[in-house]
Amino acid sequence: MPKNNWTLNTGLILFLVFISFFYSCAPKINFTASPAIITKGDSVLLNWKVKGKPTLMFDQRKISRPLNDSLEILEFTLSVQRGKKEKYIKRQVSILPKESTDQVTLITNEIKGDTLIASGIKDSTLWAGFEVISVSSLSGRPLIILHAGRESELKDSQIPSNLWEGTRYAGNWKIMALLTEAEKKDHSIIPNQLEIKVIIRPIKK
Repeated sequence: MPKNNWTLNTGLILFLVFISFFYSCAPKINFTASPAIITKGDSVLLNWKVKGKPTLMFDQRKISRPLNDSLEILEFTLSVQRGKKEKYIKRQVSILPKESTDQVTLITNEIKGDTLIASGIKDSTLWAGFEVISVSSLSGRPLIILHAGRESELKDSQIPSNLWEGTRYAGNWKIMALLTEAEKKDHSIIPNQLEIKVIIRPIKK
């Protein structure tokens, strides 16, 4: 079964299409778009295998994000028709600015002594191409952040830390906070998540 590739550049669109038609009772589609997150000027590789007659369409639009950061979405629709039957699949790619804001929200999954701990992983398949510029708190309380082998305390949510500048955004993150006196007495008011704001940019190639 042949593979079909289309590389799309947000500045320049190149079409390299090789299409073969197969005959079956119903259309069959295998369609991917990668990478899932890019910045302006990057390319997107579309790959598909089909049985039937394919038609490719795409739409580009802006959507709202937390923290008022701008984000554009490319949505690709591959429609395949065989006889009177038609099937379609949509794939989306996010276009980030050269410097972008992302919110890291981690579930509080552990308490050690008087310390609340939240930990999690930023997916390397999505964020491998990005590095950190700065980190600041969104939790309204002092936080201790651990990432990429570095540790620092964020005492003021209005003051970002540049300690992690140049480190890879993907990977393990841990956020810790001391329990307040009220939280020590009543565990029901302990927050179920801790949040930080991270300014990121693409890793220079």
